[in-house]
Amino acid sequence: MDQLSSATFGIAIGAALIYLWLRLVAQQDNRPALTRARSHSFWCALIAFFVCTSGSAGDLKNTVTGTGIGVAEVIDAINPGLWLLLIYLLGLYSWPKSVTAVRAASLEPRSVFTPLPRALSLIAVLVFFGSATALFFIRDVAGYPAQFAVETFDSTGGGGTLQSAQEGLAEAATLIPLYSLSLASLGLALLIATALILFRKPLGSLTPHDNQVIRAVWLNRLLRTAILGFATVGVAALQYKSSWLLNLYPEADDYRIWQNVGNFAMLLIFILVAAWAPPANFVKNADTVPSSAFSRMRENLFSLGFITTALSLVGMALMPWSRQAEISFDTRPGEDAPQVMLLLAGFVALYLALNAGYLGYVHHSSKSVHHQARNIRNLPRYVYILAGILIIVSGYLLINPPLKYFWGLVKVGPTFALLMVLAVLVLTAGYIWWARRVSLPWQVSAEQEIWYRRVLEFRALRTGTAAILMMPGWGYAPAPYLWAAAVIVFCCPAVIFLARPAAKVRQLV
Repeated sequence: MDQLSSATFGIAIGAALIYLWLRLVAQQDNRPALTRARSHSFWCALIAFFVCTSGSAGDLKNTVTGTGIGVAEVIDAINPGLWLLLIYLLGLYSWPKSVTAVRAASLEPRSVFTPLPRALSLIAVLVFFGSATALFFIRDVAGYPAQFAVETFDSTGGGGTLQSAQEGLAEAATLIPLYSLSLASLGLALLIATALILFRKPLGSLTPHDNQVIRAVWLNRLLRTAILGFATVGVAALQYKSSWLLNLYPEADDYRIWQNVGNFAMLLIFILVAAWAPPANFVKNADTVPSSAFSRMRENLFSLGFITTALSLVGMALMPWSRQAEISFDTRPGEDAPQVMLLLAGFVALYLALNAGYLGYVHHSSKSVHHQARNIRNLPRYVYILAGILIIVSGYLLINPPLKYFWGLVKVGPTFALLMVLAVLVLTAGYIWWARRVSLPWQVSAEQEIWYRRVLEFRALRTGTAAILMMPGWGYAPAPYLWAAAVIVFCCPAVIFLARPAAKVRQLV
């Protein structure tokens, strides 16, 4: 009961401080009412983000060591969900005075669920069930007790003791209920907060349209915070299994699979959530706005690049050569260079295969335009020249590295090095050939089609060039200049070299 009383007192103090801060930032100023309401929503979401992702789920595995589930563990498990609901509840009752809720009826026809982001809600459901699935994979974890060691020593006539301790790891029978409780509390908090936002009274000084916008903004930020909370629980479960495997088989690499999957999954979800900005405004009567095929093609291009790059990075971490390719100061420079080159070539192959596979799907789904001519054009000549120079320099460094700068360097065989470079070039050339011949389903102008194909070609060329440039910089020794050059090439946006054509929407007469 003492732990429960302390937790209740802490929540009360924290809630009071949060409420005072929200009231402070909600003071009346000269900004428009909608801007003040959005600013208030931002501060509420920011506080919820830091409180709900502060690591309670990750600490559960060490809080109990075979002693069962206590009040402290239950409080730690429900903390993220409890704070998520509490902060958004406080936010809904701490609006700026000039935009407080009023009873008003709107004559504008709408559904209660109009402001609810459908796609983001689907992602929240998928992440929730993905984290729940992660609990299935930790059911075999047996845990281990805490270990304490005391070592005595005698140095220069004086004695002393050294004490060391290793935290224990709870068994799965204890952790799975706690992780499930954490997920359930987050899900329940999300549902309650969503209902409160959707059914609250309209805000004064805001038009019915602006009220819909601010609801959508609140729901967007609430869902993004909840998604991160769900992901935190799932990743904590995977890291929990990784810790157990590391203790059980310290010489094996089994634990790295779970560790890498968790890290990359969290990274991808964080990037996705960070990029999913809330809506700035609604487009009224959206059904009457003509759709632009070019805008859809641009969105497709962005999504394709982001998803394939992310999946390739995850696949790269799971490749069998990733363990040997890690930078280690216990080995001679260049000793692991073949594994590094295989890893980079594998990344390029996976990236190009994912892109080519999607283009194959696009080509198959646009059979009606297979007979039409393809509009293609080469990249600017200096792009090919620059890529060729970088590839030649990197190949030369692979075959003839500066030995005087690397004592004891183990050179890669020239035949193997040339085969790796040639493999990357052949894969890139094959993908470019396919990108130039695939049919596109969008009804766009010839200029826009050329731009789309050139961007695909540029992405393939920069990925292959960056991988080849990274081979000596990663394989032989940590060379910061080569690393920087490879990263710059890999991240170089196509818009620097390829002017984006203007979108032309056909007028319906």
